[in-house]
Amino acid sequence: MRTLKVLLPLFLVGLLALSLTPNVSRAHPKRIVKVLPHGHVVVHVGKARYYYHAGVFYRPVRRGFVVVRAPVGVIVPALPPGHRVVHVHGHRYYHHNGVYYRPIRHHGRTVYMVVDLHLDL
Repeated sequence: MRTLKVLLPLFLVGLLALSLTPNVSRAHPKRIVKVLPHGHVVVHVGKARYYYHAGVFYRPVRRGFVVVRAPVGVIVPALPPGHRVVHVHGHRYYHHNGVYYRPIRHHGRTVYMVVDLHLDL
């Protein structure tokens, strides 16, 4: 019973933290949010504008912003938290939530491009 008294508050704090932070697993395509998360950045593929934050991509719609799949070719300034390193044919990639990123040099710094790799991890 004593263990339950200790674990229950920790469990409730964890649930509260999940509800207050953007969670990539809950940010599935077609989900609409009214306000973009603090710290988002604008990224482009061709003329298409996207908003990016912590591994989640958004497009503007009438009622806010819709979560979309990661567009191939988009360049992001930082990898999402929780990414994993993957080696394919001697090259290093980063994987997170079904999306693969390839490090590239752009204007003298390392950034990450979304690539189309079909690997089952």
